[in-house]
Amino acid sequence: MRIVDTALEAKRALIVGIGGGGDVISTLYVKNFLEKFGVSCICGGVIWERYIRDRKPGPRAIHEIDGAERIAGTLGYLYGDEAIGSVRPIASMVAEFIGEKVLAVSIKEGVRKLRSDLKEFVEENSIDLVMGVDAGGDSIAMGSESGLVSPLADFIMLSALSEFDSILAVVGFGSDGELERESIERYLSEMHESILGAGTVEIDGRMLEFLESVESEASRIPALARTGYFGDYSFWGEKEIRVSILNSLIFYLKLRDVYERNRVARDLFNTESIEDANSILNRWGIKTELDLEYELAMRDGLL
Repeated sequence: MRIVDTALEAKRALIVGIGGGGDVISTLYVKNFLEKFGVSCICGGVIWERYIRDRKPGPRAIHEIDGAERIAGTLGYLYGDEAIGSVRPIASMVAEFIGEKVLAVSIKEGVRKLRSDLKEFVEENSIDLVMGVDAGGDSIAMGSESGLVSPLADFIMLSALSEFDSILAVVGFGSDGELERESIERYLSEMHESILGAGTVEIDGRMLEFLESVESEASRIPALARTGYFGDYSFWGEKEIRVSILNSLIFYLKLRDVYERNRVARDLFNTESIEDANSILNRWGIKTELDLEYELAMRDGLL
């Protein structure tokens, strides 16, 4: 089935950013596409701000977000004025921008509890389409790639969404600077039968202005590419990538197929904490974003 056919059949969608805190911005690109077909959308995202914004290592639980409306152990609603200490979650900024509540997702409790909470949420809210959104392409990695630095959140969410007949939207062709473009091309070619369609992000002046106010290069670069930017682009003081119109692409894939080809994500299916999940990736020889944040916190004397 094509992505257009899926959109035509859907009435209500849950669209969740599956990587770090900035992936929730990329759900807006998918939301814009689905709403053309009359689909009512709830956007959401994993609450895990980059270390430069939130110095406490790891993702945040719902109870750690001041002002969040807790609706389940791993889920809560944000309306636009929430905070984690002095830090404002990007998901809260998105809620204010669109004038709608946004679903905050905690992965601290592992896959099993999150999957259960999501199933209940989907049933109670008559959701007939569940989509995971990945800014950059980490979600289609296998785990052993040399440039991969943040696979943990993506792999946990792949596992949590694997039983929902979900769709994975990969937004931005390598826009997070982790996977080489050639690797992404090869992986997508290998999964050609799983691809439901592709398109480009759509932007307007208001969206571009919003993107300038938030710290998420992986979600900003697709919009920049859509304006016609072509050339080298540096970000975070350490990354440099080549940006072209290809970075504005969105690929829609069968999420279950992506999950099935990823042995590491499959191993996370019954995990009950972020530490449990992280230890599994470590046993696979994979260093994660959680490991890196603990190293940085120790370096900075915060632990």
